[in-house]
Amino acid sequence: MIVPFDKHHYRVRGRRRHHRPRPSPPFFLFHFLLLFLLSTFTIEQTQSREADDRSRLLYADDPVAAAVILEYQLHNAPSKDYSGDEQKRAAKEQPGSEYDEERHIKPYFLLPDNGPRVVQYYSPWCGHCQFFKSKYISLAKEINARLPDDQPEVNFHAVSCSVYHWVCLQNDVKGFPKIVAFQGDSTIPTILNEKFMTAESIAQTVGVQLNAPVVMGNNAIRGGESEYIDGNAALHAVDILGATLNGLRRTRDAVYMDAALSFTHALKTGVFSKQMYGQAAPLDSFQREVFSDWIDLLYWSLPPTWILHTLINDIRNNIDSVMFSEENLLFMVEKHHDVVNGGNVRWSEQCGKSDDRAGYSCGIWSLLHIISIGVIERHRAVLGAQDMVSLNFVADTVRNYIEQFFDCEQCTEYFVEMFDGCGFDHCRRFKQPGKLPSPESWEEFALWLWEVHNDV
Repeated sequence: MIVPFDKHHYRVRGRRRHHRPRPSPPFFLFHFLLLFLLSTFTIEQTQSREADDRSRLLYADDPVAAAVILEYQLHNAPSKDYSGDEQKRAAKEQPGSEYDEERHIKPYFLLPDNGPRVVQYYSPWCGHCQFFKSKYISLAKEINARLPDDQPEVNFHAVSCSVYHWVCLQNDVKGFPKIVAFQGDSTIPTILNEKFMTAESIAQTVGVQLNAPVVMGNNAIRGGESEYIDGNAALHAVDILGATLNGLRRTRDAVYMDAALSFTHALKTGVFSKQMYGQAAPLDSFQREVFSDWIDLLYWSLPPTWILHTLINDIRNNIDSVMFSEENLLFMVEKHHDVVNGGNVRWSEQCGKSDDRAGYSCGIWSLLHIISIGVIERHRAVLGAQDMVSLNFVADTVRNYIEQFFDCEQCTEYFVEMFDGCGFDHCRRFKQPGKLPSPESWEEFALWLWEVHNDV
């Protein structure tokens, strides 16, 4: 029997905690506070939107990258961006919002007679785009350092599809990063494969000649960068949480095995990861709430026949003891480890190969996807009840868990920034009516999670 998950009630020392009703304030005071908050929200919303836009530019906000890569920004666009009947007609034919001349313009580097150039369309939340950033900068430096005096400069551009989504729509961007090259007088793009991009292949595509590279110590290229990636051995498809992208070839059993391994690994290494005086620091009140919500979500959403429930139920029934110390938590995990993991100690070859870090991240993704399907399948258990689980609560629980307990600082930063910036429009998509959400609305979290995972 599946017990409905109540987000407002969770176990604290074996008892249920309830909110005590408070007396209502006078009406005039409520009215005054409402007006004040609305005015403050408008200002803060504008400021936060501006700050969020800046945080979604991989190159413009990095002084080193900005000196090499021309990041497209509307307020810095040349005046010729704002003219031309061709741009207006093209903009009016695009799907989406109504035509706005200032927004639906065609960037100058997509027009003819702008010299040989390379354009990258990317998403700042795309793990592959973040990994590719250093190579893109290195290629730009190397190519222009090796140009003979009689050859034109090759400009390297970047467009954030999170900020300028209409530009990406107009240019048929369906995956990230998408990299195209243009010859000097052409508007016909040639798609480049980022895995096999070299200075020579780019030069041939844009129609310029290069001097031969001069190799010096440490494989540095004269006028170029010692950090230039030799071949493609270092370039692997990775996602926003650092997992490799070989997971689609796994069997169902392997998916569940990887998820269970990552769950137990996370309990052992991520929950009490902070140190104090050489020992694991105790959880603060917020961390305790986040961990309790996470365990409740797993209890509610995971398949009820999965053996992992033996560990989850034991943790849930002894939640205060488990959160009291790392020793208690480790004892609980080891007690169930062999049973829930079936004796497996390594992730599947498709998930992690020889890299345990990638296997851990891959398994966490598997667990999140299993949760998302469970939200769809088991929402009927809470339909019609009040103050029960919602999509926003599910998403917030996942977000808070990753922020507090996911053992990868850089991955956590990327995910939290994406989420807090309403990445993939989840702020709108996860809204549900208070009484009886439609069955289709429960699918949004699973769809959103796949979009985040596939954003590579």
